[in-house]
Amino acid sequence: MCKIISILNHKGGTSKTTTSLNLGAAFARLERKVLLIDLDPQANLSQSLGVEDESNTIAQVFERKLEGLPIKKITELLYLVPASLDLSAIEPGMYSNINSYFLLKGQLDKVKLNYDFILVDCPPSLGIFTQNALIASTDVLITVQAQYLALKGLDTVNNLIATVKEKLNDRISVLGLLLTQTNHTRISKDIAHSLRTTFKEKVFNTTIRQNVAIAEASASRKDIFSYSPESFGAIDYTSLAKEILQ
Repeated sequence: MCKIISILNHKGGTSKTTTSLNLGAAFARLERKVLLIDLDPQANLSQSLGVEDESNTIAQVFERKLEGLPIKKITELLYLVPASLDLSAIEPGMYSNINSYFLLKGQLDKVKLNYDFILVDCPPSLGIFTQNALIASTDVLITVQAQYLALKGLDTVNNLIATVKEKLNDRISVLGLLLTQTNHTRISKDIAHSLRTTFKEKVFNTTIRQNVAIAEASASRKDIFSYSPESFGAIDYTSLAKEILQ
């Protein structure tokens, strides 16, 4: 059965896109077939994979100009539905139509049997695109930056997930909280301790360490495994993929 995982945090800079890209690549290396969905108007996930054609993106699906998802093949086991800046323009007009909240679910229902994992890279907001993702998903992975104020706002995220679960999608659950950009500083260790004290077993054992190779890989339009397979980033995302599989 396909797992549809929304990767979210309403804050920017928490490694949502980095995690979507490299967790997807890690699953593919472990011989799982993966579909990545870019829901962020900045389209950083699409750009990181070298896809910048804005003529066929998820925006046209939300505008109902395309009947099916514009799926682009990246490798034999990794596929992408790209985004574009057009998402920002169409978002305000979607709120007045209740059917707009279920558009992504309808599209993923058509293709989910073709994949082992579908990873949805959510924008840094809790607006209609993130709500589309939650309604369509089986699981949520919340990225948490290992810095002060990282815990601020997590209640808002959890409340939205709880509301969606109660009213719109009773199968959704929190897969886990992922600490990103960790290091050996006291701040990083304190945040990790606070998160594990508060959320206990919901925090992944795997953490994603600060690693310059991750940023370099994105700038080179590659996943971490293609760019630096022996780096901490590659080791950590492989560990995360195996933890989820287990």
